[in-house]
Amino acid sequence: MTGVCLAFLLGMYAMPSFCVWSAWCTDDVEMVIASTALPTSPWRALWRTATYAIRYMDLAFPALVVSLVLSVLAFGMTYLAIQYAQSAFVVGGLGGVDLLKRDLLPHGQKPPVIPESLGLVCAVIYLLILVAFIPFRYFGANMYGLPSSLAGDVYSSPGLHQDLASFLSALLSVYSGAFLGFVDDVLDIRWRYKLPIPLLSSIPMLAVYMAGGGTTGVVIPAWPPILRDVLGCSTMELGALYYVFMMMLATFCTNCINILAGINGVEVGQATVIALSICVNDLLYLDIPAVVRAALINKTPIPYPVDILRGYHGSQDLVIRHLFSLHLLLPFIGTSLALLAWNRYPARVFVGDTYCYFAGMVLVSCGVLGHYSKTLLLFFLPQIFNFLLSCPQLFGLVPCPRHRVPFVDVPSGRLYPSSVRLHASTPRVTHALLALLESCRCVRRLRNETGQVVGVTNMTLLNAVLVMAGARAETVSRADLSASLAVADPALKPRAARSTLYLTERGLWYCTMLVQVIGSVIAFAIRYRLSSVLFPST
Repeated sequence: MTGVCLAFLLGMYAMPSFCVWSAWCTDDVEMVIASTALPTSPWRALWRTATYAIRYMDLAFPALVVSLVLSVLAFGMTYLAIQYAQSAFVVGGLGGVDLLKRDLLPHGQKPPVIPESLGLVCAVIYLLILVAFIPFRYFGANMYGLPSSLAGDVYSSPGLHQDLASFLSALLSVYSGAFLGFVDDVLDIRWRYKLPIPLLSSIPMLAVYMAGGGTTGVVIPAWPPILRDVLGCSTMELGALYYVFMMMLATFCTNCINILAGINGVEVGQATVIALSICVNDLLYLDIPAVVRAALINKTPIPYPVDILRGYHGSQDLVIRHLFSLHLLLPFIGTSLALLAWNRYPARVFVGDTYCYFAGMVLVSCGVLGHYSKTLLLFFLPQIFNFLLSCPQLFGLVPCPRHRVPFVDVPSGRLYPSSVRLHASTPRVTHALLALLESCRCVRRLRNETGQVVGVTNMTLLNAVLVMAGARAETVSRADLSASLAVADPALKPRAARSTLYLTERGLWYCTMLVQVIGSVIAFAIRYRLSSVLFPST
């Protein structure tokens, strides 16, 4: 059924596209349309209108329709490839156990082995789809697909070759990120060694960004006015520091997806929501309805230049940059949705670090090469919050256990926050910080029978959502403390206060995705409302 649907979709695009391509070569659009049109008059008019609309779209937004078709193809290919490849990963030793479902099994039953690192399949098909996309976008094209006279007049960008160089550098960065992520899955590299991996993967796109004369300046906010008065300028040139910022951005984008993990589907879900949000941001610069409306009104095979320019919000350079971003993101969304179908609750496959590095490099490539790296960072607000919340554990102020995933209450099947044991020598500053976070309902401190604070919930967004939902553990008993002290891992597992539990693993996933969507809404408000106050000239 999937193959039939894909063939139908490809055929629906291929036939009108063949007409357009033939007309482009023969300069006789009416003849080609007449030769391929259906015999009845209403269908002929509909066929002609569809062909004109596709031609207008291809001229105004080159290869955008191709990206849409290839994203559907990527979804089908990824879904089928995972179905047939998952057993090979288990045979190769890439398998694991779902920690949240292990305790729910009957006593003595061995948990099933779930294939890991299936993000590799997603990355491979994504790269193949982008390679197949190159001829549609760049073969035989003039300046961005527009008529030569129009392209020469309105474009100040370096040209098609620079655009192709950016595209190939993105491919190389994504490939290196996925490869190094798979190496991490196989060799289980320690954190201190895996941090430089995104720095190496970002080198190709940063080199092309530099060769293309990418800007390294930042605009100084107009409010408060004292900033520009003190600095004596409205823009500041950062030079090499800007490249350091983008390398740090690559490191953050890849690792933040990996840090916010622990339940089925959360890695793929957050990356997909971010990618969809960026696509919405890209589409704000493309007035697609105006171009289609022009095709319906004019009913001519050759659009007027004003019809094409009417579809641009902002300068032509901005449109091309965001169109470039869409070319990278649409196939990524297709492959990610297919992976999500297998990784959602209850997960049949795990994505591994491969997907986290792969997804991070795709997103950062769009932001850097699309020249909106600062806007990209806004869509990572939940990940930034998760990182800041995790800092006390990441930097040793609070003990960090091996796994910080929520605990599951076996009788009810619902989740409650996982926790960690505090050392007796914990500084007062740390206790004050934990008290502040508890007042914000980000963590919950655990006490023993005497009221002494002996533990705290793990500092992750997932546990914070459970804390905000009211889930909590009972008072820590001596047996709980003894069990924690008997092992090297500082995890502390008291019994759950069952009356406070509301969220299952599936419910926690929906809440996390809601947080991600709210973060995107806030990002749009900052980008298009607050920025007009801080940067009135832009």
